[in-house]
Amino acid sequence: MKRIFTIYVMVLMLICTVGLVSAEEVRYGGMVRIAGQWGSLTNNFNPFLASGQNAPGTRSALYETIFFVSPLDGAITPVLGTAYQWEDNNLKLIIETRQGVKWSDGTPFTANDVVFTFNYMKKHPALDLNGIWANDVTKVEALTDHKVQITFAKPNTPLFRYIAHTLIVPEHIWSEIEEPSTFTNANPVVTGPFVKGQFSSQAVIYQRNATYWMEDKPYLDSVAYQAAKSNDTALLLLLRKKIDYSHLFIPDPEKALVAKDPTNNKYWWSVTNTNILYLNTSKELFTDVAFRQALAYAIDKDPLSEKAYYGVIAPAHPTGIIPGQQPQWVNKALSGQFYSYDLEKAKDILSKAGYSWDGSGSLIDPSGNKVPPVRILVGAGWTDFISMAQLISKSVKGIGIEMVIEQEPWSSYINSLMGGTYDTAICWGSGSGSTPYDLYYRTLESTFAGQDDGIAESNYSRYSSPVIDAALAKFRASSDLTVQQEAISTIQQLVVADVPYIPLTNRANFNDYQISRIVGWPDAENPYNGGDPGDELGGRLMLLNIRLK
Repeated sequence: MKRIFTIYVMVLMLICTVGLVSAEEVRYGGMVRIAGQWGSLTNNFNPFLASGQNAPGTRSALYETIFFVSPLDGAITPVLGTAYQWEDNNLKLIIETRQGVKWSDGTPFTANDVVFTFNYMKKHPALDLNGIWANDVTKVEALTDHKVQITFAKPNTPLFRYIAHTLIVPEHIWSEIEEPSTFTNANPVVTGPFVKGQFSSQAVIYQRNATYWMEDKPYLDSVAYQAAKSNDTALLLLLRKKIDYSHLFIPDPEKALVAKDPTNNKYWWSVTNTNILYLNTSKELFTDVAFRQALAYAIDKDPLSEKAYYGVIAPAHPTGIIPGQQPQWVNKALSGQFYSYDLEKAKDILSKAGYSWDGSGSLIDPSGNKVPPVRILVGAGWTDFISMAQLISKSVKGIGIEMVIEQEPWSSYINSLMGGTYDTAICWGSGSGSTPYDLYYRTLESTFAGQDDGIAESNYSRYSSPVIDAALAKFRASSDLTVQQEAISTIQQLVVADVPYIPLTNRANFNDYQISRIVGWPDAENPYNGGDPGDELGGRLMLLNIRLK
């Protein structure tokens, strides 16, 4: 099955300094210290590799994308691109590239570098991790030194984000590299705000790019990504002020982090995805819509948030749409159909569908048989999911359902999800991005439901709906916001009515930091990078914004 990853872009923000302060307000110099990777660092600066296979900072300090699309609300920040537009009924994407940019070796950056990068991925398919060439792109060419045209065989507008997030490499360097998958790129030539400095297995240091194209940026002289042995080690370094930032889940962050130094210790857990209870609709019990609906009403989500995430991360919306995207995408006309915890409603749905209860309160199906125990799958040792499973099991006893928690290590857990051997399972949304399209596409598109080979790539519920497939196709074919909103409305109506899965809680990026010496971090009041980790694409904006206190 070909790799298909898509996303949609909302409003182009033609600004270059999101979240940045004026020069009069800042102090230049200094180093920021980031816990960037667990275990020894990887001595590899190849930007084509998957995250984690290269040194931290490769994707944020060194190389740059064309645009950055916020995972929170789809807002776009220009980077090496300055503007774009769809033409020819969305069969052509025209991108204006930035003028006046130079590679760190002094060579001018042009549209030819962008064209080379995409065609290089076509030549070496292993580099095309987002499946751009597998998803309707037929040609990438330069119209001028500062204009790129991308041609599609058929419209696929959500692919924009993956095009926008492609890290661009210099043609004059990489055209000489015949085996890019194994190239470690020891001396990276970049356009980013920093250049490579010193490397060891315990830390990599990047120095300020003196010829960076953004005037007076970055504010810092250097960035150090340090290795940490574990979450506990990173937290201890943060508490001791040995690092300034880390991207880790901290149990009870108010007590474990903030209370230790309320003036300086901070966190911002930005919601970018949803935790979901998947219902295996290939199992007979879950083919009954009434049974799925009753489960949705029988689960009390508030305790899930409190116990699993200490109340920091809220319960999910029934549509699965994250908070930052709800104003743009949730159809308020459907609010009367949104379910919430209501045991009496759940019982009424079951009763009308022919279910009953025996003397002990156990649920009896319409054929007169006792509903067997329902298994709920979680990853072994995943405390947040285990806590949720325990609470869900307790909650559904109210309608006579017994649940049995099964913990499996990652390898068997993901095989159970993809192979369809589970009953119910807690997992994150298979797709997350700047619009609800990504979640719905990956979790509901029939293509991913294991129809051909029995392996569900991402539609773990194995749910298939021609209506949803058509709505997703409608979204892909258009760049008109109104048309796309209509498509998402159609999908969310089925999500809440047919209940192919049950959104449980929001899912977040974990930004934990201290401001004793460095300030300007993204937070809820200024979410300029969507909460991306410091070594991911949005980390570039963080490195441009943070500065000495």
